[in-house]
Amino acid sequence: MRRTRVEVDLAAIRRNAAALHEIAGERLYGVVKADAYGHGAVPVARALAGQPGVAGLAVSLIEEGIELRDAGVAATILVMGPRLGDSAGAVVDHGLVPMVSCYDDLERFAELGRKRGEPVTVHVKVDTGMHRLGLSFDQAVGQIVAAQSRGGLVLEGLATHLACADEDSADEAQSPTRQQYDRFARLRDDLLAAGVTFAQHHAANSAATVVFGRAFPLGHTRPGLALYGNGLGDGLVQAMRLVTEVGALREIPAGDAVSYGFAWRAKRPSLVAVLPIGYADGYPRRVSNRAEVLVRGQRCPVVGKVCMDMTLVDVTDIADRTRVGDPVVALGDQANDRISTAELAEWASLTEYEVTCGVSKRVPRVYRGAEESP
Repeated sequence: MRRTRVEVDLAAIRRNAAALHEIAGERLYGVVKADAYGHGAVPVARALAGQPGVAGLAVSLIEEGIELRDAGVAATILVMGPRLGDSAGAVVDHGLVPMVSCYDDLERFAELGRKRGEPVTVHVKVDTGMHRLGLSFDQAVGQIVAAQSRGGLVLEGLATHLACADEDSADEAQSPTRQQYDRFARLRDDLLAAGVTFAQHHAANSAATVVFGRAFPLGHTRPGLALYGNGLGDGLVQAMRLVTEVGALREIPAGDAVSYGFAWRAKRPSLVAVLPIGYADGYPRRVSNRAEVLVRGQRCPVVGKVCMDMTLVDVTDIADRTRVGDPVVALGDQANDRISTAELAEWASLTEYEVTCGVSKRVPRVYRGAEESP
């Protein structure tokens, strides 16, 4: 019943996946953690599963993987969070693939594989410089060789994560990203010399996929932000629209102020539209007196402080054309203009990740371009 809603274009997400596959020349794991960055994990996973160039999906939490399995998603699902070994049985029982980032977990999954008489498929994450998760780079070869020798595992994937790809240039010889790639390549070669081979290697996040392209051909990629048309990259299509409507109109005399704290005062007789969207919906309060929305294809400024459930915008310049019930776009396109995720993030002093992840669950999601495949 709410006129405030998120519209998600699943066809755009599939097109973005195809574009990223083409850029890198490698298959990808579509990252659908955090409810697919606010877009809806189950519909996005169904839309991506089985698409050309998509090797599988990636989540952070075991619970996120189980949610997809319960929804009938049959694709390969990587679980990338820490301390997965404590729930090794649940991971294996639901057909999830753990990305193991510590030696204790490697041993737990190996022990489970030996106990059940069926080896557990794992991906192994190695720390090449970010110092967040992963086997120690200096100890990784020895630990992986030792784990393999005891059986119980199928070592399918070798992975790392890049810290600075969104700030680096592909032409910078000593960039942090190049250094991490070089370490990762050296590790692969050292493991090969020790008799350990992985069928897959993956390191590139969205930024590395777009910025470095095929410069570092080490295998699969793991795009998240770019999958949804945000961040770097020409030709990607923003998949999310945050839409509301004009809920009421208020005539404001010159000199009068609006909303909490009277943070905006009319310099002229003004017409202000009340929108039924606020910070409880994930429209950040920090955009107060900074953001713009689209009404009848024209940008109109947010005025006064964003409230929990409502936001006010100045529609004086289109007063003769504005009516209660008019559609309003807070994020996305209308007519020939667009409020981009990057733009809203800048107004809110947030990252693009925080903008889409922050849209509240109380805002209904509406999907188009479904053509979902389990």
